[in-house]
Amino acid sequence: MNKVIVVGCGMQAYGAALDVITFGNPKEVILADAFPETIAKLKAFLEKNTKAPTLTPLKLDAGDINAVAAAAQGCDLMLNTAPYKYAVDLTKAAIKAKVPMVDCGGDTDMVLKQLELSDEAKAAGITIIPDCGMGPGMTNITVGHAMEILDTADEIITRDGGIPLNGKPPLNYHLVFNMETLTNEYTEMTTQMRDGKFIDIMGMGMLSTLPWTYKGRVKNLENKFVRYPGHLAFWKAARDIGFFSKEEIKTDNGMFQPRALSKAVLEKFLKPKGGEKDISFIQTISKGKTKDGKKLEITHWIADYSDEKTGLTSMQRTTGFTCSMVGQMIVSGAIKEKGVFPPELGVPKMPFFDLIKTRGFEFNWSQKEV
Repeated sequence: MNKVIVVGCGMQAYGAALDVITFGNPKEVILADAFPETIAKLKAFLEKNTKAPTLTPLKLDAGDINAVAAAAQGCDLMLNTAPYKYAVDLTKAAIKAKVPMVDCGGDTDMVLKQLELSDEAKAAGITIIPDCGMGPGMTNITVGHAMEILDTADEIITRDGGIPLNGKPPLNYHLVFNMETLTNEYTEMTTQMRDGKFIDIMGMGMLSTLPWTYKGRVKNLENKFVRYPGHLAFWKAARDIGFFSKEEIKTDNGMFQPRALSKAVLEKFLKPKGGEKDISFIQTISKGKTKDGKKLEITHWIADYSDEKTGLTSMQRTTGFTCSMVGQMIVSGAIKEKGVFPPELGVPKMPFFDLIKTRGFEFNWSQKEV
């Protein structure tokens, strides 16, 4: 690998950049962000924790398609670790530059719009795989693996969480990724499946593209976040009251948006103080039939812990590493098909599972007749 561009130098860029440098051995990594101070912090981290290649800082607006395309020219890979609102623009920029891209996802509507650009990506001769974080991302890949074994499924249940090992009241949580993404996952509608039909429910779980991919083959499909008792009740109450409304309201001090204020207060409160240990994990249980009528239950388990040596949280590792690993699979030729694909279809399952074990993740899967 010669040159990589990382767009967005926030939390998840630390894991993605560390992994691509350690295992991809690029000669140059462009660190692009709108804020020079954010770039500088990531650059210092990489210089401390890797045998860093040339690290080129670049002030860049992720929403400027032409500027991003120009910056990506000549790169082997774009890793998009910017907030999800830039996903479609960065997909268009990657197509314009003819550079493969992987991102961390976080918003289903955005991903569906990215998939609509598949023909353009194919014409450009590149592969783009959005939604490659922990969940969505690794969760999708575990479901995809189960559905390669099963012909139909009566039930697929995924559970995923990133939580402190020793949660502290009142929320028993600390912020491990972008606050806007967290707010979106907790407060926006999510599509799941019951009795073979799509249902839209308020957040607390995210399946992303899985219902569309397996419509007609899966009867019941659901995901829920795992948190300490009381955590999700707080978010539900705050959401129902209106603290996350985007509609401005009038106050004695003028107009303001409840969502913006709530995000600012919670981001300050949830920001890690340093030294917290955490765990991220996925459990997927899939029950269904093979083409020859055999009834199976397939279980996947993935877990990871914060890294005291680098200071990375488990969420930075499971999210950022996943983005990087899938990107490296594209560059190496392990992923050959051109276009835009969700992870459950675009990522070869067993090679990916082999990779996560090299990163020190706990992983096992099993199947049994039922």
